[in-house]
Amino acid sequence: MILTAEHLVKNYGLKPLLADVNLFVDKGDKIGIIGLNGTGKSTFLRVLAMEEDADSGNVSTDPGVRISYLPQIPQIHPGLSVLEETMHGFDPVFCEENEYMARALLNRVGITDMDARIETLSGGQRKRVALARAFLKPADVLVLDEPTNHLDADMILWLEQRLIAYAGCVIMVTHDRYFLENIVNRIVELNHGKIYEYEANYSRYLEMKQQRADMAAASERKRQAL
Repeated sequence: MILTAEHLVKNYGLKPLLADVNLFVDKGDKIGIIGLNGTGKSTFLRVLAMEEDADSGNVSTDPGVRISYLPQIPQIHPGLSVLEETMHGFDPVFCEENEYMARALLNRVGITDMDARIETLSGGQRKRVALARAFLKPADVLVLDEPTNHLDADMILWLEQRLIAYAGCVIMVTHDRYFLENIVNRIVELNHGKIYEYEANYSRYLEMKQQRADMAAASERKRQAL
């Protein structure tokens, strides 16, 4: 397994977001995490990306596995230029060798003034800078929280094609159903602290979820009859 999450427990006050959750991510997996607002999807992503600790349980990876994480609301470093923010924290040699790539990615997501101070950008522009940074970082696992937010149709198509061709694993939260339909091969539904897994894209997930609901209803009718 590329990434393993075992017995994750995470509470928000008295509300259980993750209740003894297990997730196993293998090579080639492209996973869409879905659920109602407030169920803890972003928290789950942060835990999987090792950006936040669970209350109990653990997340581990194979040796040498690299994770690149796109948060829903990126943190910035005021005073840095857009280009500097994109490469912040990377090794100087890496920055020198990959400046052209950083500029190309920024251009592709519609950021052209790379000398502008990062704090002068709108929230949507900052998210696009963070997306460029996520792709610039060498990674075996991409963890993406709402990657299509603030992108126009052309940018979304570019992102879709890039993720389809991406050789590593993808774990993402998105409300874009067409994006889920075209990219993911697994759906993980988060509901009341538990997860339900489906080896499917979005449309097949809807069919399988309905089948599960029908079976549960039939079991309940049988229980009541008995």
